[in-house]
Amino acid sequence: MIYTSRERICFLAIAVLGFAGLNGVFVWALLARPEFVWSAMENPVAAVFIVEAFVMVGLLAYLLARWRLSTVHWGWFVFFSILGGLAFAVPVVLLWRGPRTHE
Repeated sequence: MIYTSRERICFLAIAVLGFAGLNGVFVWALLARPEFVWSAMENPVAAVFIVEAFVMVGLLAYLLARWRLSTVHWGWFVFFSILGGLAFAVPVVLLWRGPRTHE
């Protein structure tokens, strides 16, 4: 699928926000305040959201491959999701493609 320049810029902005912003807070908490992470793991409500996130990563990896919306292998999608969250992984795999064609 070919995206417009505006769509690519929006995807890139979301990926940066997901990786540096949202995931950055997690990395900061992990390094500076690890007790926050452990208390989240012990909280049953937080645990449900964590499990749901992993289920959605698997489902989205399957659907992106099944619908052929990306040329990226599903394993890379899972890796990017763990590395930077869904707000990072989805735009990255949608933008990652083979040789570029001009619009």
